[in-house]
Amino acid sequence: MSADIFAGQPGDADLLAAIYDLEHDAVSTDLGFYRRLVRRSRGTLLDLGCGSGRLFHAFLDGGASTVHGVDGSPALIRRAELRIAADDRLAAAAEGGRLTVGLGDVRRPPKGRWRWITAVGVLPHLEGPEAALQMLTAAAQRLRREGRLVLDDIGPGGLPERDLPLSIDWERDLDGRAVTRRSQLTRRATPDGLRVDYLTMTDAVRADGTIARLPARFRLWYPSHSVLEGLLDEAGLAIELTYGSHDLEPLTEESDRRIAIAIPRR
Repeated sequence: MSADIFAGQPGDADLLAAIYDLEHDAVSTDLGFYRRLVRRSRGTLLDLGCGSGRLFHAFLDGGASTVHGVDGSPALIRRAELRIAADDRLAAAAEGGRLTVGLGDVRRPPKGRWRWITAVGVLPHLEGPEAALQMLTAAAQRLRREGRLVLDDIGPGGLPERDLPLSIDWERDLDGRAVTRRSQLTRRATPDGLRVDYLTMTDAVRADGTIARLPARFRLWYPSHSVLEGLLDEAGLAIELTYGSHDLEPLTEESDRRIAIAIPRR
């Protein structure tokens, strides 16, 4: 993201990154969407906030000529490198120079011209409109004339309607050891969107049977649609298409996702 999402969190950043993958690798509903999207116009792709590279396969399967992933977390970049090394298809793409990853700030993406720039789950982790405008402006400057920026985040229907007390989210297995995550959140409506203070408490059983307790706190920001449109306009971009799901449903107030595809403003 804009910075290391695990920075300042107590505990082992590499274990937090492994738990991040345990949760996010279970998501597959968007893989077909990104394969089909890239097939519309194959070319170079920049994945901002790439995490550990969950979407790399979909981008390459869609025919992206090159994929470069950027993330602010050293632990997640290490996980991405491990993912690539363990997967024959990804390793071959990396060996051929078609797949690269690097540590970086999404507000200052690497130089170059890109046919696609994706930012999946990135906006909420920015500090607010100022940081978002920095990222959007930089993305606009790095898009080709025919390029597209894809913003993919939680939609209006997926946002919490009230504060939620500490409760169990899930219980899963990590390398044969039990992991339990609890979370709580408090929300605050502001003129620029919804602010959410999100606290997680993850208990992971270590190899010796003891429990590692990993608390983490994230301050998330979900811009309203009108604010997002204004920021895109200020950055020199315009919304071409919106979807309310990865099945291309229309965006409504009940949509669980908000996918906005933006183009350079002529």
